[in-house]
Amino acid sequence: MTSSPSSKLLTFVRHAPSQPSGFLYGRYDADIGDILPNDILFLRTQISNNSLIVCSPAKRCQKTCDTILSECHPRQTHDNLWEQSFGAWEGKAFSQIPDKGTLTGEALVNFKPPGGESFKELCERVHPVIKQFCVSSKTQKITFFVHAGVIRAALALAFGSHISALKCEIDTLSATSLRHLGRNNFSVVSINKSAIA
Repeated sequence: MTSSPSSKLLTFVRHAPSQPSGFLYGRYDADIGDILPNDILFLRTQISNNSLIVCSPAKRCQKTCDTILSECHPRQTHDNLWEQSFGAWEGKAFSQIPDKGTLTGEALVNFKPPGGESFKELCERVHPVIKQFCVSSKTQKITFFVHAGVIRAALALAFGSHISALKCEIDTLSATSLRHLGRNNFSVVSINKSAIA
C-alpha cells in the first residue's frame, strides 16, 4: 500500500522503564531512570524535525520526551493518552496481583481490574484523540510519547481488531509507526523498533 501526499506518518514512542521496577503502573505517576545514549540517538532518528509532538500527561512520558528532544521542545499534552487504569491494582508489586487465569482474546479485551478500565474502554478514549490529530494537524508527521496500552490501542485501529493488538509486544523506548491514509484507514509501517533490535 503506497502513501498519498495527504497521508500522515504517526510514530508512537513508549516511555523509558518506570522506576522503581517490579510494580504495576497505569495511572500511577511513576518516574523513570536514566536513558542510555544509544537509545536517545536511535529515537532521535525516528522523529522528524518538523514532527508535531504529543504526550501523555504522565511524568514517565513527559520526562522521556524531555530527554529525547529537550525540556523546551514544543509539545501538546492530552489527558486521554494516559495508560489504562488498573484501579485497585495500581502501584502494587506484580507478585501481589491476583492471577486472573487464562482468558480468551475477547475476555481479555473486556477484562476490567477492580475499579479500573478494560482495554476496550482504553481504546474508546484513545481512538478519537488519534483520529482528531490526524484530521487537525497541518504537519504530515506526528510523534506520540505514550504508554504500551495506548500504542496497542493505536494498533487496534490499523488491525481492525482489539484482540490482535493485544498480541503485540511493545518494549520501553521502542518506536511503532502507523500511516494514516484518510478517514478511518490506517496501515502498519513498523512495530516495536528499538536500539537493540
